[in-house]
Amino acid sequence: MDAHKPDTPNLLSYLYHHLSDHWWAVGMRSTAHAILNNNTIPNGPILEVGCGNCKFLSELSEKYSLATKIGVDINTEALEHGKSILNMQGTPVQGDFHHLPFMESSLALVIGLDAFDQTKTNLNAALSQSFKTLIKDGLLLIRVSAHPWLLGQHDRSFGTGRRYTKNEICSNLTQAGFDIERFTYANTIMLLPAIIVRIGINLGMISVKNQFSTPNILNTLLTKILKLEAALLKLTSIPTGLSIYILARKPK
Repeated sequence: MDAHKPDTPNLLSYLYHHLSDHWWAVGMRSTAHAILNNNTIPNGPILEVGCGNCKFLSELSEKYSLATKIGVDINTEALEHGKSILNMQGTPVQGDFHHLPFMESSLALVIGLDAFDQTKTNLNAALSQSFKTLIKDGLLLIRVSAHPWLLGQHDRSFGTGRRYTKNEICSNLTQAGFDIERFTYANTIMLLPAIIVRIGINLGMISVKNQFSTPNILNTLLTKILKLEAALLKLTSIPTGLSIYILARKPK
C-alpha cells in the first residue's frame, strides 16, 4: 500500500474495505511468507512500511509473536482499518517512509510490499532510511511491480508510479548498501491474463474496479493457484511474473 502519497480518491480505499480475502491479496501475502520462510531474522522489532490495513503484519504475529510489530502508513483510512485488524498485536503509526520515526540501527526486519514503487516515492531516500534503521544483519523484504512496459491506468489507479526491471531495483539496493540474498518474480500465472486485461483497460473496454468483481468459485480457484506458487517459491525462484520480491540484508 501507499507509504508516502497522501489520501487520494483512488482504489486504495476500496482495497482497505474489501480485499483482505481477495485472491490477489491472499496470494501475495502467502508469497511474502514463503520468501521469509527459513531465513534468519535477528531478534528485534519488525516494521512494515506502507502497511495498508495491516493484514500481513497481523499474520506475522503467528510466527514472530514475541517481536514488536509496527506498521507505518501516511493514509489515515488505512491506519483505522489497521487498528482493528491488528487488535493489540502491533502498532499502526502515521508516517512517511522517507523520514522514518525510529532510531538508527533499531529494527530487525523492514517490509515494504508495493510501497517502494508508489508515485511519489523517492526510492533512494526510502532505501537509505530502511538501511539506516536496520540493525546489522537485519533484513529488508520488498515487493515492487515488474516490467516497465506494463505500466498503465491500472497501476495509476492504485498509486503505482513505476515498474522495475531486475537490474534497476537490484542496482538501487546494492548502492544503498544492501547484500541481496534472494530475488524472484511472482504472480507468474496471471502475467498473460494481466496483459490482456490491461490492454482492455487502456482501450476503455474494461473498468479497473470491475476486476475485483470475482465470483466466489473463481476467487477460491485463483487463491489456490497463487498459494501453490507460493509453495513452489519456498523451493526455487521463478524467472518472470507481474511482481518482483527481493530479500536483502544489511551487512554485519
